[in-house]
Amino acid sequence: PHGIHNVLYRTSEHAKSVLGFSGKLILATFGLLNPGKGIEYVIEALPKVVAKFPNVRFLIAGVTHPVVLEQAGESYRNFLIKKVYELNLANHISFYNTYLDLNDLFRFLKATNVYLSPSLNPNQTVSGTLSYALGSGRPVISTAFAQAKQDITSEVGILIDFKNPQAFTDAIIKLINNKELCLQMGKNAYFRTRHMTWENVALSYMKYFSQFAPELTLGQKKLPPIKLTHLAKLTDNFGIIQFAKLTEPDLASGYTLDDNARALIAVALHYKKFGTHSALKLASIHLNFLYRVAKPDGYFDNYVNSNRAIDKQRNIQENSEDPSARTLYALALVSTIKQVPKRFREQAHSLFEQSVQKNIAFSSPRAIAFYIKALNCLLSKWKEPKVLTALRYYCEQLITLYEKSHSPNWEWFEPYLTYSNAILPEALLLGYKITSEKRYLKVSEKTFNFLIEHTFKDDMYIPIGQSGWFPKGETRQYFDQQPEDVTATIEALNTMFKVTNRKHYKELANIAFNWFLGDNVLGQVVYDRTTGGCYDGVGEKFINLNQGAESTISYLLARLSFEN
Repeated sequence: PHGIHNVLYRTSEHAKSVLGFSGKLILATFGLLNPGKGIEYVIEALPKVVAKFPNVRFLIAGVTHPVVLEQAGESYRNFLIKKVYELNLANHISFYNTYLDLNDLFRFLKATNVYLSPSLNPNQTVSGTLSYALGSGRPVISTAFAQAKQDITSEVGILIDFKNPQAFTDAIIKLINNKELCLQMGKNAYFRTRHMTWENVALSYMKYFSQFAPELTLGQKKLPPIKLTHLAKLTDNFGIIQFAKLTEPDLASGYTLDDNARALIAVALHYKKFGTHSALKLASIHLNFLYRVAKPDGYFDNYVNSNRAIDKQRNIQENSEDPSARTLYALALVSTIKQVPKRFREQAHSLFEQSVQKNIAFSSPRAIAFYIKALNCLLSKWKEPKVLTALRYYCEQLITLYEKSHSPNWEWFEPYLTYSNAILPEALLLGYKITSEKRYLKVSEKTFNFLIEHTFKDDMYIPIGQSGWFPKGETRQYFDQQPEDVTATIEALNTMFKVTNRKHYKELANIAFNWFLGDNVLGQVVYDRTTGGCYDGVGEKFINLNQGAESTISYLLARLSFEN
């Protein structure tokens, strides 16, 4: 496909105010002016449109094509201007006789309600401006030339016959008369063109060429710079907001303990590496959130609504073990990072102790694993017999789960592979690191190799799909892949490498990280370098373009695991 720039989706109102078009309904077409553009048929369509919508403004932007200019001068532009005056449309049509650089082009596109593409050439295979319009999230009305027939479905725009002013009239009125339809078409256009971003186009070409010249494969991609921008955007003065609508925080989704514990881990590790004030400020917010949701029994509430009140009903309905154990891991980690200021370390350790003194216990496999990771943090700093006893106890719990579940063709702790699977063998490996108990190492390696066998294929990491997981003896699911699972695998592989010093694990960690950079079943980038956020998942046909807390933090944790 023709490549597009990865611009943020925005409705047109802000851009209109910047350009002085507030209150106007903007139709637009751009490009080098020439008779093949068919703009006269749009002009002829507009009298009936402006009679019904007097605030319509049609923007025609672009210089005359240099070849046309040399051969015929400005005859086509003058012809169009004459037609504008003949139809009494001078107050509704504006010509911009200038070459638009990319910044100007996107400024105009962002102000556009409906993009018009009236080409007269049925064989036109490429239209950059059409691609850019769709990629900016603008509904399109176009004549049925070759590219338009390929890219414009009823979900993103309207195709019409060539040289048909009435068809343009009807289509324009249909869209601007139905604001919801117009907006939805624009969103659909944005969603369905993500595979056309230049980064994804480059990946698709490289994938194609490498079939014939394998030496062209890129190998390990360069790790992107680490950005907290989107995490900070999702965080208000109370905590990190759970979901996003595209890149905008969705306050109605409220807050979760899970996300704030994840965020605390990420910003603490970021501070350990870079020592930035912004990371410390975020850490303070996330740590305070954990204090707010601590319960008298030592566990934590997970869900907090948009009014910043505990969502009692939802917390009762759902098991709090996993988020509580993740929180204890976050607290233990922060309390043992020497670069973190003392008051933060003391606050984190105090809340950890306050919780464990209530004799809390965990039975869920992932909660057990998170708690082992927490105990490992503490034992790496302080060799307390009581903590060591607890770590051994929970490692034995995982061993028991493995012994009950495994069989010759199923080397796992449960009768299914679900989410964040790799944390289970990672926890046992950390238990081995502390205790030197070889049984822990043996089961860790067996189970992790089993997981690797089912999630790596042809130098690509393919996480278990959350649309149905992988029950023992059944078919594994491939879609609704989640960044959290990718991160769990990367962290575990990097831990495996550090403990065993086997390069194979490091190589697999790099392959798994490339999932974020386009080496996935859709061949599309999941990390958004523009925002520093991460898309919410990989579906069967499309990327989930929302950039919520879990996915964004998961990416950051994966990226940071190569630094710490």
